[in-house]
Amino acid sequence: MSENLPRIPLRDEGPDAPAIDYRVHHLTAYRYAKAVSRNYGRAHVEPRATPHQRVLSHEVTVDPAPARLTAHTDFFGNSSTYLLVDEPHEHLDVHSRAVVSVAERRYPAETLERPWEQCTPDHWGPLMPAESIDFTHPSPRVPALAAARELAREVLTPERPIGEALAALTGMIFREFTYDSAATTVTSTLEEVLQARHGVCQDFAHAGVAAARAAGLAARYVSGYLRTAPAADGALVTEPADEMIGSAASHAWLSVLVPGTGWVDIDPTNNTFVDQRFVTTAWGRDYADVPPLKGIVVGPPGASSTLRVAVGVVPQPAADRPAGPDAGETASRGAQGD
Repeated sequence: MSENLPRIPLRDEGPDAPAIDYRVHHLTAYRYAKAVSRNYGRAHVEPRATPHQRVLSHEVTVDPAPARLTAHTDFFGNSSTYLLVDEPHEHLDVHSRAVVSVAERRYPAETLERPWEQCTPDHWGPLMPAESIDFTHPSPRVPALAAARELAREVLTPERPIGEALAALTGMIFREFTYDSAATTVTSTLEEVLQARHGVCQDFAHAGVAAARAAGLAARYVSGYLRTAPAADGALVTEPADEMIGSAASHAWLSVLVPGTGWVDIDPTNNTFVDQRFVTTAWGRDYADVPPLKGIVVGPPGASSTLRVAVGVVPQPAADRPAGPDAGETASRGAQGD
């Protein structure tokens, strides 16, 4: 296998590393040129409980204090928070704070050695979740495109082991696409991204999902965070750790279903299989299902706004875990000004 391909984490490589506890803080801050009268939003910022991740505590706080702050679980099992600020305001700060424990991911060699063709729905068997079929079809932000089929053909060659194929897909996007935060916006289309081969983590995740689905595999879009470097004064920081790309805000990658193993996550932005440096918040068919924050603002016509996003994902000693009988589950949500 080429040296440019990411290492596949296998179970026979020795004992698992201990879990890492992270303190996660995500700030979304809007400033309005003129006071707005109402703000209604939905946030996907709560870390998700998974086989590799425990949510020890979580809360969302909003400033100004919201008239309503409620939780919801969507079709894909993601937790989201609805908020309503129903008074004149010139700013909106949404803080998400959590403590999560992230375990190492290892995969059995025998399942990742099977040909990728045996990972399509015909080979899932009765134990695979029925809703996974939704991740085989085109979606609003990931339509079926000839360019995506070309990507798939480059790496999903006949009888290639699925683990090697996923490593090759990750490495190809990492090498052939350029990370450029000025190249795209949240409204850029997949066709534009595949043609220009410039973009950000969201675009690279969409490209990977499109290629996998074009070959008949189930692939989902995953949002979350990357580990960041701690600040000496404890302030919220956006500096990457270990030269990882995309830790200044929420991050995105993709996950592919492998029978006998489950979902295998890969990050083409950083040319790696997802590991303990990643914190998962939500997944869906594409970005449109799980944006960190979206909503409606009512205010003066033509009023402008500015947005600042900051993320800190910093390891903490296990001794600092939240105490109490609810530790290990999502503990709380707040509805107060910050």
